Amino acid sequence: MVRRDFLQTTAAALVAASLPAGALADALAGSRTTQDELFAALPAPRAGDWVRLVLGSGTPYQKQIGLGVEPGPDGDRLFVETQIGLPGGECNPNTLRRTYLRARHFGSLLTTYAVLANVSRSGNTLTRWGDVDAGQPQNAHDARLRLLDVNDLYDPRPCIVRRIAPATVRIGGKAHASTHVAVEFDGAPSAGARLERFDFWHTSAVPFAVARYRATLLELDPFELTMVSYGARFKPELNLSLETVRSMTPQGMSLQS
Repeated sequence: MVRRDFLQTTAAALVAASLPAGALADALAGSRTTQDELFAALPAPRAGDWVRLVLGSGTPYQKQIGLGVEPGPDGDRLFVETQIGLPGGECNPNTLRRTYLRARHFGSLLTTYAVLANVSRSGNTLTRWGDVDAGQPQNAHDARLRLLDVNDLYDPRPCIVRRIAPATVRIGGKAHASTHVAVEFDGAPSAGARLERFDFWHTSAVPFAVARYRATLLELDPFELTMVSYGARFKPELNLSLETVRSMTPQGMSLQS
């Protein structure tokens, strides 16, 4: 697809690497799209990328997300490794979780992934669950992975772009030029939907291409996400392949000496 054709799509034009010219921004304001389309048009992260986020609705927490890949019998296996902790501190190694994905490519912060298997380590306890290919059951909760943890954010309804403007965001003390996109949902929420509005600050300088995200939710505290650090040389904390974990946890759990 040539750049001209690429920019003719609403979602892609909104998140082009540089801020759209004023006339283009004005033309796109009022456009109808979906949150999925907007985020799918962002530059995708790659294996080796990692981010540390402060996020939450009401009480914030810190979450580190690292993206990795390991060889498998049918090709590369993608995985997401996470840890959580308190804002401003270190993440707790006892919260280590690795989720293997049924995917060939990493998606956006709002991608819903199908899950191949889950592995966690807390202290000297190694646990594996939801590993269907190895004969374990997998419930609906464990069958998918959503990086932002709050299901109300994953809303497929059509929405309207209200504003596009240049902005500056700071990550780890460094300023980055970004594009602020403000989006609202049209009309009354449908049954079970709480998301009323969301804003995001796009910059291609960081993994996932989003430095900030803010959502207004019906009858809930606003959800806020801020990237505080990032990098491109992720070192997994769990130095075990899925095959090795399977051999160590035939009943789903083992104690490591």
